[in-house]
Amino acid sequence: MLSEAMRRSRPTARRATFGTVLAACVFGAVSASAQGRLPRQASAPHVEVGLITSQATLTAGRDAWLGVRFQLEPEWHIYWVNPGDSGGPPTVLWEVPPGVTVGDFEWPAPQRIPLGPLVNYGYTGDVVLPFPVRATAAAAGQPVTLTASLRWLVCHDVCVPGRARLALTLPVTEADRGQVDAWNRAVVEARGRVPKPAPSTWKTTARSAGDTFTVVVTLDRAAPSSAVFFPLEVSQVNESAPQQVEASGRQLRLTLRKSDQLSALPRLLKGVLALPDGRAFVIQSPVSVAASSAPGVR
Repeated sequence: MLSEAMRRSRPTARRATFGTVLAACVFGAVSASAQGRLPRQASAPHVEVGLITSQATLTAGRDAWLGVRFQLEPEWHIYWVNPGDSGGPPTVLWEVPPGVTVGDFEWPAPQRIPLGPLVNYGYTGDVVLPFPVRATAAAAGQPVTLTASLRWLVCHDVCVPGRARLALTLPVTEADRGQVDAWNRAVVEARGRVPKPAPSTWKTTARSAGDTFTVVVTLDRAAPSSAVFFPLEVSQVNESAPQQVEASGRQLRLTLRKSDQLSALPRLLKGVLALPDGRAFVIQSPVSVAASSAPGVR
């Protein structure tokens, strides 16, 4: 799954430093009251954030799928694991009892989001980042509280860092039990948009020539007339440059402008290929060099 392809840190502690963002920033923080338990959800500037679960209880030895849900104001966005030209993805630090493990976020396929001269990769609207939780028999036999220290960056014409400490206990409370079916649908829908490994019948090549990469994907069906490539590594592809897409028979050819920050030719070009029917796949290929390329970063 994509969470394996894009693993950035251990599941017990994930932290990130936000990249270059717009100069005008306001800090938005959400913290728990000094009294009482941590909330399951909270409000922050331009976003509601909360923890949801696809099931009411934990079953020993089996993954339960939960999610961090961001409900964004119109025109505001958060970031994918590779944020594009600026920004940084949501991060979380978990506190869990013994016998409980929490896996990495799965990242649904993003969208290209223009922001002035920049293009970012991220999400708008109602966003769920799913993650698995597993418990031993001893842990699953008693209430389990998951505590999340969340950080994110939400942007529109300005960028606003936010943070919150939230908690969810399984089995869920009686008050939340009636929401589990709707939460399950949201988690399932988000997981359905997580890019899958490319079928073994597909063939992908990548070639460097001058200031471009050419990626050719040979499919097991007629190639669609459009597609978008989202690189999994930063500073390889120029995010703000248009992507040239050509389809011929079963072949899809994408011409990608190289990043101005690319200092050495990557050994492997890896990313997400998003198709117009909503499906997305992880593709990768060693990078070959066209014989006519000029010296330097090719």
